[in-house]
Amino acid sequence: MRSVITTTLISLSVAALAQLTASATQEQPKWFLLRDHQIGSCWPALLIKIDGVYRHGFAQTAGGPYDTEEQAIERRNALQETGTCQQ
Repeated sequence: MRSVITTTLISLSVAALAQLTASATQEQPKWFLLRDHQIGSCWPALLIKIDGVYRHGFAQTAGGPYDTEEQAIERRNALQETGTCQQ
């Protein structure tokens, strides 16, 4: 019984991963500027769409989507000048 449950869970996990990978490869990654709202640091990040949404962890989106990392860095520099992003 335990092996049947384990096999089922593994099969479902593999199927879900395959579906996420297939949908993720359909979208082009984009550059974003992310910001940690607690300490105010900002950094450029390359994100992909999963289920129609650009996914990231705990950070706030401070700019984007951009086609290049340079565009995200320009946004960070502008936000550093206003004090929104810490240097």
